[in-house]
Amino acid sequence: MRHPALHDGWGGCADELVHYTSRYYSYTQAFLRNLADHREFNMAGYRADRLSDAQRQMMAAILSMPPERQAARDIIRIVELVLEGSSDIDEPMTVRYAPCLAVVARHPVLLFDHGAQEPTLPANLPPLDPFLAIAERLNIPVMIKGHQIDVPFKLLAHHLDSPAQQVRDNLQQTVIWLHEAGFHLRNHPALTHAETEGPPDDPAQ
Repeated sequence: MRHPALHDGWGGCADELVHYTSRYYSYTQAFLRNLADHREFNMAGYRADRLSDAQRQMMAAILSMPPERQAARDIIRIVELVLEGSSDIDEPMTVRYAPCLAVVARHPVLLFDHGAQEPTLPANLPPLDPFLAIAERLNIPVMIKGHQIDVPFKLLAHHLDSPAQQVRDNLQQTVIWLHEAGFHLRNHPALTHAETEGPPDDPAQ
């Protein structure tokens, strides 16, 4: 099946929702909870391979749009339908995303054929800086390998699900900026701050 190109702002959450749901879904769950302002949302039991064709097409259509509250709420609704064992989609959703679905029908592209997206960062600010700054404040270890960023997803999800809305919003925005700039978050469960530090300076130099 062919799908619209997915917006880079969703990052690895798109893979979890459309392609393959891993045991690290708590990161996606926390991301959607905060974006949709739906604190009770629970993804436990959801599997992407249980989407019906109509649900998969709709999920991909929504994920082709930038991350925003209504999109997150519609994604949550599809997840709930899958958990209920339903293969349907809600009629209001069909109306809401009709233009996107119509374009897809005329000019389909492959699932992970991402189009270029311009990061919505403040002028002259490198995309890594905001994430590293908030990670330091939240004591989240980060290891950078080119465009791959290793973090413990469990700890990241904990802060994305923080009772402090400003923490949730600020962290989520930095994650979106990273995704849009082509960085990829990878789960490193046992990562420690000691591992992220470079080798000590050579005193002879």
